[in-house]
Amino acid sequence: MPFRKPDPADAEVAWCLQLHKSRPEECLRHLRASWPGSRVVLLVDGDPANLPRYQAIGREFRATVVPGEHLMKLDTCHRYVERLLQQGIAGPERYFFRIDPDTRIWRRFSWLPDLPCAFGTLETLSVAFRDRIRHPPNIQGGCVGFTREALEGTLASGVLTHDRCVTHAASGWARTRDCTHVVSRGMMLDDFLLSWAVDAAGFPIFPHAEIASFWRDPVPNDTGAFAVTHPHKDMEDAAK
Repeated sequence: MPFRKPDPADAEVAWCLQLHKSRPEECLRHLRASWPGSRVVLLVDGDPANLPRYQAIGREFRATVVPGEHLMKLDTCHRYVERLLQQGIAGPERYFFRIDPDTRIWRRFSWLPDLPCAFGTLETLSVAFRDRIRHPPNIQGGCVGFTREALEGTLASGVLTHDRCVTHAASGWARTRDCTHVVSRGMMLDDFLLSWAVDAAGFPIFPHAEIASFWRDPVPNDTGAFAVTHPHKDMEDAAK
């Protein structure tokens, strides 16, 4: 099986949920059912009022809570992504996943890529304005996977700067009208920035057949074809 790592062990895979006024309990419950021994990080983007609740959730699901300032905005978008990638290389794992609190983990992956890359569900048409996405395609943000080489290489590449990510966003990661619309409001789309940064650092982006991540309605998974699906807003509602 060239370029595939079959049945990766728990110790080879780490997960990160970025939280802001979030309810990650159901997501973590499903994650721990399939990956009981993996490292899990709860990365808090501001939101100090909910920090005690996140810390209690971290204890319940054996997850490390990392408090941080609010960076998910245009002016600090490069620092937001850098902080995420730093969490990926904080442990020894070969694979790192950024997922949303409404992402569902159904089962283990039967394989993961055995070459330096980022991977997930690729979007070539934007959701809001139906634009064709300029290169590179976007890895939809409900589940974005990275190999360690892609994490380290992107951090070392120098692409995550204020000049490239903020001043010149329109000629870089903001490559659809969806992006330029949020940029005009001082906001950012982290999946578009992540995909762009990995490609700009020289790493390929691939689809993964066991990840079905979309902006709105999730695909059915009655047959268990997918290891991960997104979104599942009902999980966050149930956690409330």
